[in-house]
Amino acid sequence: MSTAAHTGPRTVAVVDCGTTSTRAFLAEVDGTTTRVLEDLVVPVDLTDAFATGKLDRAAMDGVVAALRGIREAANAYAIREIRAVGTSGLREASNADVLLERIRHELGIDIEVIDAAEESRLYWQALRVLCASCGRTLDGDQLMIEVGGGGSCIGLIREGDLVQAVDEHFGTQRIVDILEDLRDSADFVVSVDRLALGAARMMLSRLPPSGPRRLVVTGSAARRVFAQVTGAEPDDIDPLDPALIDRWVRDQLAASNHQRAEQAGSRELADTLLAGGCLVRHLAALSGASEVLVPQLTLRDGLLADLLPGSTGPHHLDARHLLAEARQLVRRYGADLAYAENTAELAAQIFDQCRELHGLGERERALLQFAALVHDIGAYINVRNRHKHTMYLIAASDLAGLTVLEKAMVANVARYHRKSPPEPHHQEFTALPRRERVVVSHLAAILRLAYALDVERDQRIRRVVCRVDAGRLLIRVDRRQIALEQWSMRGKAQLFEEIFGLRVVVLPREET
Repeated sequence: MSTAAHTGPRTVAVVDCGTTSTRAFLAEVDGTTTRVLEDLVVPVDLTDAFATGKLDRAAMDGVVAALRGIREAANAYAIREIRAVGTSGLREASNADVLLERIRHELGIDIEVIDAAEESRLYWQALRVLCASCGRTLDGDQLMIEVGGGGSCIGLIREGDLVQAVDEHFGTQRIVDILEDLRDSADFVVSVDRLALGAARMMLSRLPPSGPRRLVVTGSAARRVFAQVTGAEPDDIDPLDPALIDRWVRDQLAASNHQRAEQAGSRELADTLLAGGCLVRHLAALSGASEVLVPQLTLRDGLLADLLPGSTGPHHLDARHLLAEARQLVRRYGADLAYAENTAELAAQIFDQCRELHGLGERERALLQFAALVHDIGAYINVRNRHKHTMYLIAASDLAGLTVLEKAMVANVARYHRKSPPEPHHQEFTALPRRERVVVSHLAAILRLAYALDVERDQRIRRVVCRVDAGRLLIRVDRRQIALEQWSMRGKAQLFEEIFGLRVVVLPREET
């Protein structure tokens, strides 16, 4: 999926319905450049959703009023193209659908409630654009954290690729609300710091043990902490010494509530800045990061980046980035990466040489490779039912760059790499739309062939040549002694044979 081609500049609106405010950019997009015409911020408090699980009438009316104002401002620029997203405040409200339908009906705006993986992808997109404009490259491992009001999303960036996304229910406003009863006591600041330490430990426990070179911290709280620590606003992507953050937090912990409020301008802002600063302080200390970068970017910048030429669009990463993410998932669950890589390569070779049979495209090829890479991670839970556990782990993981439907497809393809093929009583498979069920069956059939060719898990077979001949799919491999592979294929080829009506035959390397 790529962004549509446009011949000239166009005006657009991008909207972020966040926990404490609804924000919009009205912007002009012209080729590879964007120009913000108006930056609109309307305070709207959705924090009740964290305590009650629901939005009250006042919160709903506030969002509608904010979006009505944004809609009117957009109309003044003759803007018809609007992308609006909602984050943790709407994610956690069980009655959010009522609000979303009301907004669609009254204002003609469709709000998509995105998950943390899509948030991470959007911030990564914005970071890529910013780095390109500054001539900066991010080599090595970077930990990108968006410290929001309702939660924090974390992305692991490896050599420029977003390879893992996780989230944590640590938001600056959420923490202040949780500790409301302690706000007038000396225990408040200590409790904020302790909660931040626990959240930092939880975040890092889900990431590789080797620490990142630097932290990239986004969000309004991070930018305001930067301003308090340095006495200046961040410019583009400024560095901040972790020692300065540590010193600032220690000063805040030692100060009185009145002193903190006076410094920040209000007690409410002081408390949220303390929460954000404590989290960054502990993440830097625990990870060993030598540098903290505070880029001048927002979620709206990521939404605009999706509109630029070359972008793969909402929820999408290209094949290279997707497979980097899949490899990280393999490492995370301790699977054999060399084996997984070879299985994915064999599956891709069969896919490419059977295009006239399946008629699928490059996106489906990437989904097949993703599924092939991660097909064995379920062994982390249980070897006997590893195919089912793989499906569960994929479904339960935050995966940037895949739509909800694509994620379900990858989970199903990986699930059917062994044991039974899709059956009518398999609910996860039958829940897919018809076309996607067909695609999953095609890809799973190919994956089973690749899986059958590495019985010993030693990457003995690396190249195949496929040819259709007389009702058969002939797979010639790069080895002579293949009795074991022929035996394995007889147990794995049934799905392919049923779908394509071709008997699968494995042939040895030709004599030279």
